[in-house]
Amino acid sequence: MTENKSLYDLGLEYETAAATVKSRIDAKTKQLNALPDSICSNEAYVLKSELNTLYSEYRQARDTAEYLKKYYSPEGLVSWGGVFF
Repeated sequence: MTENKSLYDLGLEYETAAATVKSRIDAKTKQLNALPDSICSNEAYVLKSELNTLYSEYRQARDTAEYLKKYYSPEGLVSWGGVFF
């Protein structure tokens, strides 16, 4: 049986997923920076392609988390910079 979760809880899960993807980005970036010839090697190309995909995943997870947490907050209206949404 599956657990019923609120959309806010789902936002928290997306936030955790974004953090996981960000740590993968950091690891791949270190790998890329450690390459001796990182400008035009095949390995650098592969790492850069992976980083592009990871950045896209990160942005999507982060934006989804922010949206869900903002609009489905248990407190109701959320104030951002003095403006209520």
